[in-house]
Amino acid sequence: MAPTRSEIESLVIRIQQVFLSGHTVRLTLNQIARRADASVGLCKAVLRVLVDARVLAQTPRGVYERFLPHTARASRSAA
Repeated sequence: MAPTRSEIESLVIRIQQVFLSGHTVRLTLNQIARRADASVGLCKAVLRVLVDARVLAQTPRGVYERFLPHTARASRSAA
């Protein structure tokens, strides 16, 4: 059964709250799914949208963290 719009909205809010609770929160997809009490597949879809919207960033190793523009610029200029 497909999730409803309100279930997806609730999941988006739960995921955002996890990352807003601390500046240095870094979690894998599986950790986020456990904390949000949601399926990995649904979390992956929501995370993709949050990364595209630059709310979160994903590292090359698949770890998710808050998107911080000044950190992204510093990383690029150091490379």
